[in-house]
Amino acid sequence: MLISIAGLPPSRLTVVAYDIGSSRRARAVRRVLDAVNHAKQYSVYEALLGPGELRRVLTEVRACCDLQSDRLVAWWPVGGVRLVWGRNGLQTEEQDGNACGQPAHLNTNIGNFMLCFDISNAAALRAVSAEIAAETAMVQRSVYWLRAPITHLTALLKRCNTFLETGDRLWAYPLGASRALWRMDEDTAPSLIPIATHHW
Repeated sequence: MLISIAGLPPSRLTVVAYDIGSSRRARAVRRVLDAVNHAKQYSVYEALLGPGELRRVLTEVRACCDLQSDRLVAWWPVGGVRLVWGRNGLQTEEQDGNACGQPAHLNTNIGNFMLCFDISNAAALRAVSAEIAAETAMVQRSVYWLRAPITHLTALLKRCNTFLETGDRLWAYPLGASRALWRMDEDTAPSLIPIATHHW
């Protein structure tokens, strides 16, 4: 879903995730993101951003990072949707930042997903990490990319859900074309992660 106000370019839900070794640099990144986004977990933020604002935010965040060692990625979920495993199967937890809680209805040809988790119990964290790592590509700590049919995502979330305790979170974002996912590195511009293959 796109939102356009007074003829301006449309805003869309953008997710920014980082993995930064320095606590000083991590605090600087959080200050930038806290001004425009709200956190879904310690290092994953969501916000509705227009193209100009997105470029400004990414420029400010990149300036805080050491891109030789820090990891920084951003993506556009299809329809601004966040998915979770619920009592009645796969559910749309939120859409464009608004609570939803409805059964998920996605095109069956969507086969790229970003998985994120925030788990406090060490044993549960190891179990979920092992399940997810066996079938996905690690993008950064607690953020993984799955290339598989949505039925595969559903089965994976269902299996992992058995390890979760109260307060733990595991969710996924559906992705469309490769232009929906970027990795920031030392290049002058963010580079697209080619989600058509596992080689990136």
